Amino acid sequence: MIYLNGKNIDLKAGMYRGSQLLEHTQISEDERLFLDLKGDVDIPIAEDNLIQIQGNEVFSVGNSNIPDCPNLVNSHSININGSEIIEMSKSKLCGSALKKLLHDDISNKVLYLELDDAPDYLLSDDDCLIISKFSKFLLVNQSNSDSDIPDLEDCACGHNQPDKHQKYKIKIDKTKYKVECPRLTGREILALAGYDESRYLYQKFAGGERRQIELNEKVDFTEPGIERFHTMRCEHQEGLQQSRKHFTLSEEDVEFLNSLNLDWECVTENGIKRVVIRSFPLPDGYNLSCVDVNMQISNSYPTTQIDMAYFFPAISRADNKPIRALAQDVFDGKSWQRWSRHRTASNPWQPGVDSVATHVAYIQSWFTQELLK
Repeated sequence: MIYLNGKNIDLKAGMYRGSQLLEHTQISEDERLFLDLKGDVDIPIAEDNLIQIQGNEVFSVGNSNIPDCPNLVNSHSININGSEIIEMSKSKLCGSALKKLLHDDISNKVLYLELDDAPDYLLSDDDCLIISKFSKFLLVNQSNSDSDIPDLEDCACGHNQPDKHQKYKIKIDKTKYKVECPRLTGREILALAGYDESRYLYQKFAGGERRQIELNEKVDFTEPGIERFHTMRCEHQEGLQQSRKHFTLSEEDVEFLNSLNLDWECVTENGIKRVVIRSFPLPDGYNLSCVDVNMQISNSYPTTQIDMAYFFPAISRADNKPIRALAQDVFDGKSWQRWSRHRTASNPWQPGVDSVATHVAYIQSWFTQELLK
């Protein structure tokens, strides 16, 4: 919603040309459209000017002799790549002038205006933008060919943080995709992989941290540490609200399980206690991208070790090589695949040191070691 000559105009947040605003009012040859700024000079808006509408802006029509590009009374900073770096008083700048303010060599740079409720706007060199104190910019290297496009998973695995680029290759579940701009919403990332809003999106960082991405949340691929993305069905959210907690775990175990950002339960069946983790991610090389896992918890845990693990659905190798030492186990109305993997004398369970967290790490090592066979 904006206010133009005292009237409410229903406009969504986003980028607009002056000509689009002029469609909502009548103006004579000697009149101009102005952006009214409280406590500052009014800014004339030409037909080809760009303006970022956020809501509640006030516009008026008049024939003031204010110059086309007046200097502001109250200067403000330009936010570029997340930092406030330039104090300026200009009310308008073209794309090329903005880039020159921000970088010495602009021959291979592109500039985006970050927008919260719309796709980020790629500014051309000729675009004349009305600058506001809310303006945030992202200056990145132009991607001229596929060889210029960083692969975020490869960079994370190689501990190599690339420069800020226009395009990236990202991995969603088991498939890699090319993104055409440096920021996308969670909804746009899901759509890129052919998913709708019936799935949750999680972002994995180098080092193992995982975080859920909301549908309207923007992911900045230029930020360091992003490794890949994985999804899971939304019906697990119901499980999070009604998950079974038949027995209690230590505060340390609960904190670890919550840090996974995955649905988990404590279930007792036929006198056997189990911790169940839903949609646990698998590395490349298997038939699935994620799987449910459960582990049996002894009554004397943590003094007594956690042994083996159980998976549903059954896991197989993508190269069809057999996985050894498997068995079936019925639990919760399903047939789970048991991996018979045991600690050795050189790697014993250590009460006071080992826990659900270390056993989960142990399970993850099985997946890696299995693919080396």
